[in-house]
Amino acid sequence: MVHKKGIYLILIVLFVGTGISNIHARTFDRIIAYVNDDVITKRELDVLVNQRAMELQQVYRFSQREAVNEAERQRSELLDKLIRQMLLLEAALTLKVTVSDTEIEQYIKDFKDRYQIETDEEFEKQLNQEGMTLVAFREQSERNLKTEKLVMGRIVPRLQIRDAEIQKFYEENRDQLSTKVDKVNLRHIFVAFKPNEADRDAAYENVAKARNEIETGSAKFETVAQRYDTSQQAGDLITLTTEELSQFPEIFQNSLTNLEIDTISEPILGDKGLYVFTVEERADEITEFRYFIVPLIASPEAIQEAREHANEIYTQLEAGEDFNKLALTHSDDQETRENGGYLGVRSLPELNPKTRAIIEPMEDGAHSQPYETEIGLHIFKVDQRNSPELTEIEKAQITSLLRQQRFQEEWDAYTNKLLENAYIKITLKE
Repeated sequence: MVHKKGIYLILIVLFVGTGISNIHARTFDRIIAYVNDDVITKRELDVLVNQRAMELQQVYRFSQREAVNEAERQRSELLDKLIRQMLLLEAALTLKVTVSDTEIEQYIKDFKDRYQIETDEEFEKQLNQEGMTLVAFREQSERNLKTEKLVMGRIVPRLQIRDAEIQKFYEENRDQLSTKVDKVNLRHIFVAFKPNEADRDAAYENVAKARNEIETGSAKFETVAQRYDTSQQAGDLITLTTEELSQFPEIFQNSLTNLEIDTISEPILGDKGLYVFTVEERADEITEFRYFIVPLIASPEAIQEAREHANEIYTQLEAGEDFNKLALTHSDDQETRENGGYLGVRSLPELNPKTRAIIEPMEDGAHSQPYETEIGLHIFKVDQRNSPELTEIEKAQITSLLRQQRFQEEWDAYTNKLLENAYIKITLKE
């Protein structure tokens, strides 16, 4: 709903007269800028700043304080726009641009409709509150229309948008269109950094040292746990019901069920390394225990072995061997290897940025070189890429946006030329 406390005029030339005669009419106010034979007064700029504050409140939902502060920050920008608008009007008068009475009447009608002013009496009352008469408003409307015609004639013909520009905008901003992101049918062969025999021996030796410290009483279980295991729960007392314990892998269940109170378990190989448990209490379907993990860390030698293995697979792919068969034979990803390394359909934005940088330029059927991560190496293959095309409605929306951008660029360029040939003197002090 538009407020009717005052007519907040959109065209910033509305309160600015033209011609030398108007200078004398405004000598009571401080002049802040000279524009050829015309002037801008402080009051006129203040009006624009107030209008901008109201627009920020009503259209952009700024609070009153935020709107006032932002409008004041834009004071210099508003003055610049005002000067440019005055030069456009002067150019329109010099070029003898004309408008008909019918056009003026339609302009006034559209203005009243925009601000929901229903009667001529109400309109005239609102104008009087703004310090204007109906005659003055009509004259200003005529000048506004002449300026608009000048802009339409000089700038609008340059706003043609080519299909190539629409496509370029689409490609550069595709991520912002949730229904337009590229999706790929993706496969991979994963070669993990797996600890070799020497690495495993080192881990088991660490477990033996840890168990010896605890069993000889030289250190508490939780102290040793925190030394070998950096996870947050290492060494903490954990309480589980029998039902909760049943959710653990069977090998862990057996260890916790059969382990004697206050004894240390043998190391159990799990997904993160060697697990060591101790049970402190077992009663009424409740088990209280502590644990820590000695990680199995791949040595530089083991990592180099994985790199060499991945390079061998890549060489076979380059020689034309089937990706799916190589994935079945060599991939360490147990969940996908049986399906030829198939990862499913993935949208590019959901991928890790580094992974996306590899996959995005790949064409259908192409495979990547080995890509190294912290846990191993991946060789990716794009089975098929799905690139949705723009609908006609979307093309029209992009065209409208590009035309707005082009209009601002052309308006700036045209008014820059007017500024170059104009006498401008600004006396406004910040």
